[in-house]
Amino acid sequence: ERMVVIRWGYDEDPLCQEADRIMEAIENECINMAVFCTVDLKEVPDFIVEHKLYDPYTIMFFYKRKPRNIFTGTSTEKYLDALFPLSEKALARVVEETYKNLVSKSTR
Repeated sequence: ERMVVIRWGYDEDPLCQEADRIMEAIENECINMAVFCTVDLKEVPDFIVEHKLYDPYTIMFFYKRKPRNIFTGTSTEKYLDALFPLSEKALARVVEETYKNLVSKSTR
């Protein structure tokens, strides 16, 4: 089973576009761990209020249909936002660490 990594944001926002580029760049590297999706918040306005999404973008991880904590290497977060120093290397590491943690918990 793979995680679903969803970027919530506004497609026309430059920071959002950069996050999308990074997700696309690591997609093949992480293909056995995660599926990457993007959602334009204009299409789901209720989600903004429900999850208090006010940043240019928010990246959330889901596993077995539930939102999951993300392991950044230094902390555990509910999501990544524009304040997280996003790069291809950093996001690939976060995907790998989070996936390893989730899989190890589900096999116990």
